Amino acid sequence: MGLLSESTGVMMKKLGMADLIHPLTLDAFMTRYWQKKPYVGHGSPQRFAEIAAIPELASIDALLEAWRGNADAWAPRDTKNPLINASARQLPAFYESGYTLYLSKVEDHVPALEPIARKLERDIGLRQDDVYFEAFISKGTGSGFHFDPNVTINIQLIGSKQWCVAENKHLVNPHVGWSAGAEVNEHMQRYARQPFPTRMPPGCRRFEAKPGTLVYLHPGYWHCTLNHEPSLSLLFTINPPSWTDLLMDEIRDLMLKHDAGRELAFGLASTAGYEQKRQRLQQLIEAAGEAVAQLSADDLLADWGGTLTASFERNPQIACRVDAGRGGQDDVLVIQSGRKQERSVLAPDARQVLKWVSARKRSFHGHQAAEATTTVATIRVAEILEQFADAGLILREGSA
Repeated sequence: MGLLSESTGVMMKKLGMADLIHPLTLDAFMTRYWQKKPYVGHGSPQRFAEIAAIPELASIDALLEAWRGNADAWAPRDTKNPLINASARQLPAFYESGYTLYLSKVEDHVPALEPIARKLERDIGLRQDDVYFEAFISKGTGSGFHFDPNVTINIQLIGSKQWCVAENKHLVNPHVGWSAGAEVNEHMQRYARQPFPTRMPPGCRRFEAKPGTLVYLHPGYWHCTLNHEPSLSLLFTINPPSWTDLLMDEIRDLMLKHDAGRELAFGLASTAGYEQKRQRLQQLIEAAGEAVAQLSADDLLADWGGTLTASFERNPQIACRVDAGRGGQDDVLVIQSGRKQERSVLAPDARQVLKWVSARKRSFHGHQAAEATTTVATIRVAEILEQFADAGLILREGSA
């Protein structure tokens, strides 16, 4: 069977969150900076050696040569030229003309970045595709005064760049971004505490990012940049859905089960049949309330988060034992179901998780197993639990 062989979990070390913010510890970063205030770390580019060694990121020309899609070209800040969505063939000319090039989903064109994005997701408990890469290429220009709706970790790879950052006291947790001069989203107008400024707030922090500098910003933080030389920066963009996005998807799924909920809403701009429309809508409002009442935080977290937030229990119909390996051989897990017996190699880290699971007399969540077996990498705990579930040793609660 071999499902629990350690070879399934062995991975090359990839640049992770702890490497990015070193020498600051991960605990210190999460306590003092994460979702609270900017973090700026200076150091040698070699601390990001795994990224610096990627050929497509060795130079601006190399990245532009690898690029196969369109990208946005932002005009220099002292001009009135519009944003242009340029083809890969046009990008070098726009760059030479002083435009800032904004490249999104860089991992689609630089495959070596893909496992690094996945590693960061595992490190901070995100789902797949919640992290992606963006890049900014420019010379003699930069980005205007704005804020983003997501977390960004900006690594300066080539050239230097002047930054100006300031706390946003106008709102918290913006659901969209905003740039100076643009219209303010109508929903954002409703929760903004005061009108947006036209320039960077007084007392902003200024600093220079050089090759090897890392800049962490949480959603909504005001910032602008300017550089006077060729510059390439790479961003980890951390963009999970909001709680509202997730909940509205769940409510919509439940409401789509109602025939009346799927009916087209004709006659909204007419008074004809008003009472019929009012009754229909009132019924749907009540149905929506009933749908929300059906939702369970535990069930939703298990569904949204996967193995580490799922709830499991021991399968009373399955017996197992571990036959210790001799003479350097691996341990063997023996699973007994009725008269059927299956044997598989049991890796040392899987044996640790099995020992903890076997002692559970009540249901447990995946994250509890990860917290209890601290010498086993979290991603491996998730893999091992999935393998135990596939083998029938544990049952995922709520599954048929």
